[in-house]
Amino acid sequence: MMLRRALPAVLLLVAVGGWLATPVRWQVEGMSMAPGLVPGDIAESRWFPVLDRWRAPRRFERWTFVEPAGDLAVKRVWGLPGEEISIVDGDLVVDGAVVVKPPAVLAELALPVPCAIRRDAAAVQVAIDQPVLDDVPFAPNEQRLLASVRDIGIAALVNATAPPGCSLPPIEVCVGDRSVRVRLPTAGTYAIAAGRLDGCFVAGAWPINGKAWWGLERPWTGTGTAATWDVTVFPGSGQGDVRVERVAAWRDVHLLPAVNGTTCWRLAHCRYFLLGDFPGGSHDARHWGPIETARLRQRVVFERPHSASILVSGSPGR
Repeated sequence: MMLRRALPAVLLLVAVGGWLATPVRWQVEGMSMAPGLVPGDIAESRWFPVLDRWRAPRRFERWTFVEPAGDLAVKRVWGLPGEEISIVDGDLVVDGAVVVKPPAVLAELALPVPCAIRRDAAAVQVAIDQPVLDDVPFAPNEQRLLASVRDIGIAALVNATAPPGCSLPPIEVCVGDRSVRVRLPTAGTYAIAAGRLDGCFVAGAWPINGKAWWGLERPWTGTGTAATWDVTVFPGSGQGDVRVERVAAWRDVHLLPAVNGTTCWRLAHCRYFLLGDFPGGSHDARHWGPIETARLRQRVVFERPHSASILVSGSPGR
C-alpha cells in the first residue's frame, strides 16, 4: 500500500529530473554567428542546462543570453569580469596582451582564402593571393570598407602509413618566412594547421576520425581538434609514408571596432564582453556594452543541421 502511494511521487521526480537534464535547443536566425552557426542550424545546450546558471562562462564559449532589448540571442564570450578589453588590428587584447586562440576556436572562426595549389614529387605548395581582406563568402553583398587581414595560414589533411616498428618522417610546414617540422607520432589521418595567428606563429597536428573536415565555409569539423598549439622540431628521419590528401588556406576572424570608433572597454564585476563571430553583421557588446551575468542563460556546445524532427524553442543568432 505504501509503495503504491509512493509510486506517483517517484514517477514525478523522474519526470522532473529528466526535464531538467534534457538539453535546450533553439533554431538559429540571423548571420551574426556565421560561419559556425547559420540560419536553420539547431544550437544546443549541454545536459542539465540549469547548472549553467551557476557556472562562470569561459573565454571563447558561445552562450545564449537576453539582450538589453529583451530578445534571446547567442554570442561568443571574449572578455571576462575585471578585464580591460581592446581590439587592435583585428585581434583581441586583454590587459595589454594579445590572446592567442586555441585550435578548437580557430576551427569555429576560420574562413577559407583563395589560393593556388601546386604539387610535385617533393612538396605541395600553396600560393595565397595578397592582400587578404575580411570579406566573407556568406555575405557577398556586404557594404563596408574592407580591412586587411594579417592572420592567415594553411591547413592540410594528411594520411600517414608506416610498416610495423618503423617511424614516420617529419613534415616540414612553411608559411611565409617561417617553417617548422611537425612530427606525427603514429600512423593515421591527421589535420595540420600552421600560420600567423594573433601576432604569433602557430603550428599543430592532431588526429581526426577520417570524416569530411573541409568545407566552403567551415574548414574544420572540430572533431578531435587539439586544445593547444604544439610545435615539435623533429630532426630524425623515418621509413613511413606521409601523403597530403587535401590542402587549403585560411584566415582568422578580423574583429572590428564599434561604430563610433570605440576600441577599448573596462569590464566591471559580473560583466562579460560578448561578440558575434561575423563582426560585420553582428549587433553585440560593441553597440550596447558588456552584459551582466544575470542575462546569461545556457552555454552552446554544438550545432546540428535543421531537422523537422527536432523540437525547437527560442531563436538565438541575432
